[in-house]
Amino acid sequence: MVRFDREKKEKVHLDTVKTIMDYVSEKINSFDSIIISDYAKGVISEELVEEVIALAKKKDKPIAVDPKVSHFDFYKYATIVTPNNDEASMASGIEIENEAGLLRAGEVLLNKLGSDAVLITRGEHGMSLFENNGEITHIPTVAKEVYDVSGAGDTVIGTVALSMASGASLKEAAVISNFAAGIVVGKIGTATVTPKELKDAVDNGLAEKRRR
Repeated sequence: MVRFDREKKEKVHLDTVKTIMDYVSEKINSFDSIIISDYAKGVISEELVEEVIALAKKKDKPIAVDPKVSHFDFYKYATIVTPNNDEASMASGIEIENEAGLLRAGEVLLNKLGSDAVLITRGEHGMSLFENNGEITHIPTVAKEVYDVSGAGDTVIGTVALSMASGASLKEAAVISNFAAGIVVGKIGTATVTPKELKDAVDNGLAEKRRR
């Protein structure tokens, strides 16, 4: 099968931006957290992101961003931004080939964005969380077998946002999202994680850690 998509990726009209902001402003008190998942299709603009982040900060709502490299300057002061290894390398201008490059890239992105944290997802190498308090946490992958990485990034950003909305710290949210990603890559196709699967994975991970 072959699928052809026809799309327009121009910036949406300012009237559309206003409609989106009116909706967010009206509903934000019922939100526990906000996700900006940027596909660079024209909706995510600097003006929109700036307004959404400012409103989220005012209402004390955590805001998580799944970024596009060309828009990195838009995400200043988001709670957490979750680039993958390649995106982090391109956005920071630093080739991430070893731990030194990784540490430097994380530092550059934190300073560039002024966010609370940057979570760099690194495939089979797990994740690295850089917090603005100076803490750096490397989280090893928990995936047993990898069948399909489709949707892994969406799983990470969704789990991070849900965890923060539930009261988890940035570090706890990152660890939980790592477990969730480890589950979905073990399934074929764009998969989801059930609450039981996630709870079992975390419980098993904690039990394994205690045995060491």
